[in-house]
Amino acid sequence: MHLGKGLLAASALGALLVSAPARGQLVETSITPTGDMNWSATAGRTVGSDNSVIQVEAGWPGIGFTYLKGLDDLSDLGFHVGFNYGFEGTTSNVVGLNLSVPYRRTIANLSSGSAIALRADPGAVLYGNNNKGGAMVGIGGPIGIVAGFKLDPRLTLDVGADVPVLITFANPTGLLFGPQFGAGGEYLIDRNLAVTLRARVGPEFSLASGGSTSQTAFTTLIGLAYNAR
Repeated sequence: MHLGKGLLAASALGALLVSAPARGQLVETSITPTGDMNWSATAGRTVGSDNSVIQVEAGWPGIGFTYLKGLDDLSDLGFHVGFNYGFEGTTSNVVGLNLSVPYRRTIANLSSGSAIALRADPGAVLYGNNNKGGAMVGIGGPIGIVAGFKLDPRLTLDVGADVPVLITFANPTGLLFGPQFGAGGEYLIDRNLAVTLRARVGPEFSLASGGSTSQTAFTTLIGLAYNAR
C-alpha cells in the first residue's frame, strides 16, 4: 500500500519536472520582438538595410513626397516629387515642379547612435517663369552633409550644411548656387513613425544671361516619415 502511494507521488513529480521546461519555452517564444528604432529619414543615419520609408514634408518652399529604400546599413536611394510655390527657397512666388533621386551615405558612426551622412538630390526642375515669356527648365540639386546626435532612443537633433546647385537652360539660361546652414530633428512616435523638421538658410547667387543677382534663400519643412520595413 505504501509502495503504491510512493510510485504515485514519484510519477506526479516526474510529470511536473517534464512539463515545466515546456511551459517555459512556450512563454519565451510567444514574446513579440519590439524591433529597432535605429533609423532616420533626414538625420545622420540612413533608413537601414532593406527598409522602405515613405515621407511627406510641408512648409517653405513647398510640399514634397519622398520614398527611400535602404540599399544596405550605410546607404539608401529613393525618389522625390516636390511641388514648390517659392523659387528655390527664395521669396519669389513662382510655381514649380521638382523631380529628384535622393541618395544618402553614412560616413561615420559616432557614440550612442549618433552619425554623420553625406547626401545628394540630383534631379530636374520646371518653373512657370512668366516674366521671361515661358517655362524655366533646369537640372541640379543640393549636395550636403548632416550630423545627427541621438539624445535618447526617440529623439535625434542634427546640424547640416547644403550647397544647392541649379543649371537652367531656358528663361533664363544660367547658374544658381549658394551655401545654406541649419539644424533639424526627428522624434520617433513609435518604432515605425517619426516626426521630422529641417531648416536651412543662406545666400543664393544667380549668374544668368540677364545679369547677376543674389538674395537670401531658406528652407523650413515639417514632415512625417513612415518605415514600412
